[in-house]
Amino acid sequence: MSVANRAGVLPKAIIAAFVGTVAGGAAGVWSLRQPAAGMNVSASPLPAPQVTKTHMTNGVAAAHDDADVLQRARTLARLPDVTALIALRNEVVRQATEAGVAGALSIKGELDEIDLRLNEARRLRLRLDAEELRKADSTRSE
Repeated sequence: MSVANRAGVLPKAIIAAFVGTVAGGAAGVWSLRQPAAGMNVSASPLPAPQVTKTHMTNGVAAAHDDADVLQRARTLARLPDVTALIALRNEVVRQATEAGVAGALSIKGELDEIDLRLNEARRLRLRLDAEELRKADSTRSE
């Protein structure tokens, strides 16, 4: 790169940074003057569900039945209760770690299924929140 080209780059970079700063500041000030869209109750965090302690029998978790956990995951995904699904997943990981079976294929399969349900719940929550936001915007603009 020649000296003439390098000399022209620095002033252009400074101008670009200045323009970006001014545009960002103006957008921030403009957004403060806009009325709030209203509180989205469905997006507020839910309290974490209470999870029962696992009873251990010969190092294997006896109280948490795979079918029961997966059924709970499916139910929570339909609600969609993302917070409870995350708590359920963390509980499965904790119980498997305590039992020493965290690397077992059955646990990995169970976590994969919970992750699938968690993604479903997130998509549904986003769709419901988007619908609520559209309704709030349409009533505000009328």
